[in-house]
Amino acid sequence: MTIVDAIDAPTKGERTRLRLLDAAISAFGSQGYRAASVTAIARTAGVTQAAVYAYFENKDHLFRCAIDADTAALIDEALRGVTDVPVRQLGPAFLLLALDALDRHPLTRRVLAGHEVDAVRHVREMSSLGLITDYVRDRIVEGQRTGEVRDDADPSVMADGIEALVIALLMSAVHSTETAVDRYLVGVVEAFDAMLRPAGPRPPGLG
Repeated sequence: MTIVDAIDAPTKGERTRLRLLDAAISAFGSQGYRAASVTAIARTAGVTQAAVYAYFENKDHLFRCAIDADTAALIDEALRGVTDVPVRQLGPAFLLLALDALDRHPLTRRVLAGHEVDAVRHVREMSSLGLITDYVRDRIVEGQRTGEVRDDADPSVMADGIEALVIALLMSAVHSTETAVDRYLVGVVEAFDAMLRPAGPRPPGLG
């Protein structure tokens, strides 16, 4: 599914911008930043090269917007898969689904794998990452209300930490073997449960 298909853009200008992003995601994902041509991207989107610059300042801006849009689509895909997952299993489940989705998002995979060195520094600045943070924070708040999550955890701080950990693990996973990824996931399951699990009864003698 393309961005144009997924988003109901009410105006012609918004639809044109989304077509350009779709074409850019495809071109940058398959060819990389240096090899991809703005002229070819414009042609694929059905506009002139000059029209591209009505929506994006330059090639670098188009590239960064394409990464953000592709990453947002991957995150949305993974989040839709964890709706019914218990909150303490949320991180590992999201990570597993995101890893599976990477094959359908070659531009995001390319960036996480370090093939676009100049883009890596923009990863933590992408607005799409806020989708993870907001969702996790809301699920932690709900988990605290139902007693599934320790009540002394700061939801915003925990959500920021989980976002950072998931991104770091994704970047590591694209360089790892399947066996190593399976080992990571076992550890991640335990780590997330330990971070969020409410404290049990205190042992006798500890007050």
